Amino acid sequence: MVTSARSTVWHAVDRRVVSAVSNKLRANGSVARAAKSRWRHRLLDSVLLGFGASLSLSCAEQPPPPPPVTAAIQPPTQSAPKVSPPVVPHPVRKPSPPQATESPTAQGPSPETSDEALAMIPPEPPRSGPGPAVASSPRTTVAPPLQVNELIGLDQPAATRLLGSAVERTEEPPATVWRYKTATCELDLFFYLDLRTGRMRTLHYTFKGGAADPTGRQNCLTDLVAARAS
Repeated sequence: MVTSARSTVWHAVDRRVVSAVSNKLRANGSVARAAKSRWRHRLLDSVLLGFGASLSLSCAEQPPPPPPVTAAIQPPTQSAPKVSPPVVPHPVRKPSPPQATESPTAQGPSPETSDEALAMIPPEPPRSGPGPAVASSPRTTVAPPLQVNELIGLDQPAATRLLGSAVERTEEPPATVWRYKTATCELDLFFYLDLRTGRMRTLHYTFKGGAADPTGRQNCLTDLVAARAS
């Protein structure tokens, strides 16, 4: 009996302890849930506050819209009224020109004055006709005489054209000597080869006989030219 009573008491105590623990657990769970929901509400409030602050900042940073532009319409300029030129009245009839009075000078000179003016004009002298044409005689140009200093530089064709053919031709290398004679004097021309042109040209000359002075040499040369012309 005592044993069964004890077990019954223990069972009753256990039930009370279990119910107290479960009640405590339930109370703790409700407290935790309330705290969790309260924390969620605080977090949501902070998120909403941050979002609202960001929206207010973005709205504050946007510049205000520009004012509407209104084009200034200028009033039309009024042109000055055109003034027509004054109308000049035309005469009904064309005025007749004044009659000119004839002066004695406008009527022309009298016959007496015209005869006197004609008598004062002297007669023209007779014109002489063209005389017989005088035939102009052709002018003959005389070539100047050959000078002694012109003998230097002559080639052989030019010497033949001026003095004719030489009486004697001798070779004195490197020169070729042409001799011309008259009754009173002699002329020797010494031709040397010109390397630039390939022609024989006179480099010096000698006079013999009666051509000792410049006058005698010029006279000898003149006689040689005259003998060539004859």
